[in-house]
Amino acid sequence: MTNPNLANTVSDFNELVANFDYPTAHEKFYHKDLIKHENENAPTINLDNHRKEMERFLAKISNNTAQMISSIVSDNISVTEWHYQFDHADWGRRDFKQVSIQRWKDDEIIHERHLYPTERW
Repeated sequence: MTNPNLANTVSDFNELVANFDYPTAHEKFYHKDLIKHENENAPTINLDNHRKEMERFLAKISNNTAQMISSIVSDNISVTEWHYQFDHADWGRRDFKQVSIQRWKDDEIIHERHLYPTERW
């Protein structure tokens, strides 16, 4: 059964993402047993590993913007399309669109997958 307030929860989460406030989003919205995938890469498993990955990423970016293009919420799943732009210390300037899919459990993200273009595509 879908949480009737999930749309509001997802909206609050997306606002934090749009402001690159990942630390707050991490603490407020991610489940301790999180499984997160970047494209088809091996998953990041559990909240502590996710925190470390997030901190490494944030330490290397600047000049960042995130614009939400669209979002849907249904059956404890949210799907959001984003337009990201940022400078990364190792990768240079990035300007791309990404689809993020979250499965929610008890108002927290239990599974997340980000899909975006890579050089392999």
